[in-house]
Amino acid sequence: MIKFFRKIRYDLMSLGKTSKYLKYALGEIILVVIGILIALQINNWNIANKDKKKEAVYLSKIESNLEDDIALYKSIMSQDSTMLDQLNILMRSLTDESETEILKIRRNIPFLMTTQSFTPNKTTFDNMISSGQVEIITNDSLVEQLFLYYREVNLLNNGIDKALLDYSRNTFGPFILSYGDINHRNEDIDHYKNHPFLVNGTFFKLNMVSGQIRAYDQQIKRAQNLIDMVKNELGDD
Repeated sequence: MIKFFRKIRYDLMSLGKTSKYLKYALGEIILVVIGILIALQINNWNIANKDKKKEAVYLSKIESNLEDDIALYKSIMSQDSTMLDQLNILMRSLTDESETEILKIRRNIPFLMTTQSFTPNKTTFDNMISSGQVEIITNDSLVEQLFLYYREVNLLNNGIDKALLDYSRNTFGPFILSYGDINHRNEDIDHYKNHPFLVNGTFFKLNMVSGQIRAYDQQIKRAQNLIDMVKNELGDD
């Protein structure tokens, strides 16, 4: 097309038709500009389409990571519930004078050392941050909620999870291990009954584990809300 206009322009110049030459020259310039604009628009469409596909891949992976988190939260909460049952038995055995079965104490004291902590699957989000790809997610509200979710995960890891781990290992652990094999010791039940350290430790552990369950339940709700937001972005409603 441009060659065609150029030939006409040369013909007009040779015939001395300057005004028509200028019109065709202007037309040629306009065509070039239009062609550039169309090329830029196509390029922008291609980039936008590529980014949209990349966003969908990231969102699908984030959804999978969050589902992993929910599964782990539920698994830990299930184990915590079992632990609470055993710790309640231990507390009754330590404080209720009508409880006289020493085996209940010996069997459940080890639960004072047992602890569970949560490790999130945040590989996708970490990769997005390290590669500067967070802005590929166009829903600002979703990005904000993701940051809030993982911030809460860190708070839990450094808060109740760490407190449970440290207290179980560094306080309960040495005390209980000092007994050796507790199931083969000769102390009678009075040795354990109303023992201040055991009673206080069991009370503390009961409250901490209950708090962990409540915190994890809230995190499950946050994770599920994020999954719903991701599904909405992906059009999976």
